[in-house]
Amino acid sequence: MTTTPSPTSPAATPPAEVGGVALSQLPAGLGALSVFDSEDDDAQISTGVWESTVPEGSAVDLSVTVVRSDRFTTPEAFHDWVVPWQERPAEEAVYEQTTVGGGTAWLAKDQVLWLIRPGLGASVTIDAKRFDATTLPQVAEAAHETASGGAGAPK
Repeated sequence: MTTTPSPTSPAATPPAEVGGVALSQLPAGLGALSVFDSEDDDAQISTGVWESTVPEGSAVDLSVTVVRSDRFTTPEAFHDWVVPWQERPAEEAVYEQTTVGGGTAWLAKDQVLWLIRPGLGASVTIDAKRFDATTLPQVAEAAHETASGGAGAPK
């Protein structure tokens, strides 16, 4: 049986892949996905951004950053690199240690970041004014590296 979302219930967001990481538990109602690859500080970075059209123009619904570097040997090493790298204002970058997939992760009011495996970390940030930020741990728990490992993206 197929169900159709009601006008008040946003459509499910299909699974996506960013930088060789499959994201199968995304919040409903996200806009269109764009993926960008870059390199910074000897790290390979893939960023997926879901944007929606809003009355003011466009808005970022959710962003996923996947980072690959040999320096990420522990969850703490990833945390200690990504927090200053993202240059968030101090009042936004307040993290509480938690667990994702049996490993250490950090959760802020609108972001979760964790090490998927040594050398591969991820961060998910959501627009907490328009989406339910309590879904972030589930997004992280369901994320996993694909068999391709991001083939075609920088390593």
